[in-house]
Amino acid sequence: MTTRIAVSALGAVMELEFGDQVPADVVERVRRAWSGAAAPEGAAVDLRRDFGQVPDAERFMEQLSTTVTLDALAHARGRLMMLHAAGVALDDGRVIAFTGPSGRGKTTLSRVLAKVHGYVSDETIAFDRDLRVHPYRKPLSVIRHGMPKDQVAPAEAGLRPLPDADLRLAAIVLLDRDPSAGAPQIEHLHFLDAAPELVEQTSYLAELDGTVATLAELCDRVGGVRRLRYSEAADVPAMLESLFADVPAPERWKRARFAVADAEGGPAVADAVDYGDAIAVLSDRTLRVLAGIAPTVIRAAQSTDDVSSIVRAVREQHGDPPAGDAEDLVRAALAELAGAGLLRRG
Repeated sequence: MTTRIAVSALGAVMELEFGDQVPADVVERVRRAWSGAAAPEGAAVDLRRDFGQVPDAERFMEQLSTTVTLDALAHARGRLMMLHAAGVALDDGRVIAFTGPSGRGKTTLSRVLAKVHGYVSDETIAFDRDLRVHPYRKPLSVIRHGMPKDQVAPAEAGLRPLPDADLRLAAIVLLDRDPSAGAPQIEHLHFLDAAPELVEQTSYLAELDGTVATLAELCDRVGGVRRLRYSEAADVPAMLESLFADVPAPERWKRARFAVADAEGGPAVADAVDYGDAIAVLSDRTLRVLAGIAPTVIRAAQSTDDVSSIVRAVREQHGDPPAGDAEDLVRAALAELAGAGLLRRG
């Protein structure tokens, strides 16, 4: 007899179908572990996965989380912004996304905070252009020595359900866990300082229209990006409201598109945010922040390949260099930009 379990993941409903050769106790373990992400009765199914056999139940339970996650990420590509982040929801529906590379304590922090606030995810925070958050209440992966990770339902781990409120992203926080830190410290970051790390933690960013400009706009709408430097997760719950303190108005920027080279040296277009004295440009899935004379050089090179004209633009913007020859500096900048794939050679 076929058994079906429907789960909600990043705004999609995924149906897991188990054949009659899958032991009933394994199916029940899946149902229990994924109970926090159970889809509403009768919800339309977006994705399906069939499982005819399960040779190793422990390994299957661990791999199932990866399978559902990857399928859900691929389904939402181009539609949702997806941060590799842990998140909790306050009672009024405000969601805080804690992101950063592995080892920053996202999972531990989500477990501590979600005993007080609603558990949204310990894996991915997905939201649309209206900042509506699509929860992903997957099981928690608990390390076991010598065995695959155990998959524990949020309720069994003592985590709270979601609040009865619309979920909206209210803060993006880059984690910086430092065992030597004292009390938690919050720092407001300029987008150009936060962007390189954010891009690394964003799934399918290149599939979104506007790419890095879309990311900059969304960050502005949640009051910018904060960095949280902390030592222990237990110190964080008491200072969550501090994350919403007034911050400086975001600096003005404009969207830009530059003719660049793709991986094979052919023509391509890169999206960018231009702050005037600095530019963040995303090309070939790599984000680079340009400063000094580089922004002026890349802008001028979009309309001319005459080096003397580019030198003149640099002198008008920056004046004569304090040392060295202006043309030599421009040629060096052109070579560096071309080497990074931000200009086509020739």
